[in-house]
Amino acid sequence: MQTKLAFLFVVLVLVAGGLTRWLLAPEEVISTEVHCDLSEGRCQITSVEGDISVLVAPSPIGVMSKHQIQVSTQNGFFVPEVLEVTGLEMEMGLTRVGFRSVNVQASSATLILPICTQNEMHWQFLLKGRFNGQPTVYRWVLTTQR
Repeated sequence: MQTKLAFLFVVLVLVAGGLTRWLLAPEEVISTEVHCDLSEGRCQITSVEGDISVLVAPSPIGVMSKHQIQVSTQNGFFVPEVLEVTGLEMEMGLTRVGFRSVNVQASSATLILPICTQNEMHWQFLLKGRFNGQPTVYRWVLTTQR
């Protein structure tokens, strides 16, 4: 009888552990490197579902000034959640801004880049959101002049 209870206990622990691991497993994230030159004020990210438009105002992006970033799609298939910006040459920390919905097809965020001692700085932009419900990240690099 004790052997059966011990066996049942071990089976329950293994099942519970596997179930917990399955429930807590991170979602697979689709990551895409894109060309997005926001120094021109806008860029288009092309996907199978359609284009994602990224606009910045005022343009070009500079340090220590407030910029509005708007992300929009034709049919709302991509929903932006956060934009993360990090400096590549120097430790500039992480600048993370959240998006708020403007309408079904567009979201907006306010971004201020930190000041840097270098005249030219390269920044990594990670646009994180959901592409038809699937976690997706678009990555690009932008250069700013001081």
